[in-house]
Amino acid sequence: MRRTLIIGLIAWVLPSLTEAQIRLAEFWQSGMVIQRGRPITVWGWGKPGSIVHVRLKREERLMTVAPDSMWQVQLSARPASTTPLQLTLRSDSVTIELTNLLVGDVYLCAGQSNMAFPVAGDRHAAQTLSVASNSLLRLYNRVPGAFRYNEPFKASDAAHLVPDRYYKPGKWQMADSASVRPFSAVCYYAGRQVQQTTGVPIGLLHVAVGGCPAEAWMQPELDTPDTLLRAVFGRDWWANPALEPWCVQRGHENLDSLIQAGYPVPRGPLGFNHPYQPGFLYQAAIAPMTRLPIKGVLWYQGESNALSLARARQHEHLFPRLVAGWRQAWKQPDLPFYVCQLSSISTEKGYRSEYWPLFRDGQRRLTAQLPYVGMAVTSDVGHRTDVHPTDKKTVGERLARVILRQTYRQPLLAAPLPLRVRRRAGEWVLRFKDTGTGLQTADGQAVRGFAAGDATGPQTDLSARLDGKQIVLTGPRTGRYLYYGWQPFSTANVVNSAGLPLTTFQLPLP
Repeated sequence: MRRTLIIGLIAWVLPSLTEAQIRLAEFWQSGMVIQRGRPITVWGWGKPGSIVHVRLKREERLMTVAPDSMWQVQLSARPASTTPLQLTLRSDSVTIELTNLLVGDVYLCAGQSNMAFPVAGDRHAAQTLSVASNSLLRLYNRVPGAFRYNEPFKASDAAHLVPDRYYKPGKWQMADSASVRPFSAVCYYAGRQVQQTTGVPIGLLHVAVGGCPAEAWMQPELDTPDTLLRAVFGRDWWANPALEPWCVQRGHENLDSLIQAGYPVPRGPLGFNHPYQPGFLYQAAIAPMTRLPIKGVLWYQGESNALSLARARQHEHLFPRLVAGWRQAWKQPDLPFYVCQLSSISTEKGYRSEYWPLFRDGQRRLTAQLPYVGMAVTSDVGHRTDVHPTDKKTVGERLARVILRQTYRQPLLAAPLPLRVRRRAGEWVLRFKDTGTGLQTADGQAVRGFAAGDATGPQTDLSARLDGKQIVLTGPRTGRYLYYGWQPFSTANVVNSAGLPLTTFQLPLP
């Protein structure tokens, strides 16, 4: 039997009812997008024993508020609709009306700073904001209440270090220049492309937190037979060797001065609460919204799990558990996850990116292994010295292409993937899938990026020439493995006929 670990306070289950006798969950607001094709769950809190009436168009449900102050009703699934709906909620003498509700597809956007990176910082921001108005694209931006880089938290920040208060209250907004400017650029560009292509109303929920590790987004469990989860959740996170020292250091930077001053920093079974603590963001962001049906997840995370060899390898086991946990929480085993592959950055200014090629290849393999997971390759749009490259439009639109292909069955070409390599009379022939009409180089130059080596990495560059839908490689026959794009900052240049880049990979050589 497994026990779920609840971090800190659990007031999100029982919010105060002093403001009103009836309340809706945070995500139920005017202007929202309701997920089409799935039963609609409306929930909230009220006075125990009172009757709640919920009406959506001609459908009405009644429910008695439970002794724990919660209520929940389920309405019938609806098809996509651009005609605004109104939902009315009545209990005792209180009436709440939500207006301008659309029915379409809702996507959750999560991860760390490259997902949180706003449209305002994107290199295409001026043009994007000038045409941002779209009544069929709705945005919900959950902003952390406690987030500071390399500086201590203030007492006002620490007040947010319980899951139910970590995010500031959000609001559903129609896409326009004001709402788009601070919103996640990758999330926005992906959602915009999907909406414009399909014509379906799209709702985007953004919850990313800069610097966070993957384990912060996982449901914390105790008494599990899973040895990896026991290692991650089994002790005070500041003294846990299975976790990333950089994340622990950030926790100390934020909290030490408050602790030393005697401030009552919230804490739980894993120690002092912090957004990088294993499980914290699951409790703060994911657990409160699992009653809300969604179409899929857009995920851009990994930099904080790629700082060492051990962590990069650990991620290949963590991520499948994260995906499985979210699918279980939503009771949706086919919930799609759309992943942004890590981009490129060099080590020349001290950034610890030497394991990024291994991490990128791990993401490739995970995408192939896990059902209903897609990946956008982004190694060609990185920055040599900036971990936050500013071309988020390309990233978001590539992610949208994956979504349109896999979820909406649009006849779009995917990024090329290696299939197999065979030896042929003094050379190797590498075959691919999803080449389109043929492979080419992005810059019109000779092919770059191929090397041979042992299990530790590439050692000898290989000459490569394009041959239609395959590549012919020549060079010394001393290596056991073929590598492509295996540099932290990759200049590899192979693309397919749609201009989509070939992913970083390692394959055994015959």
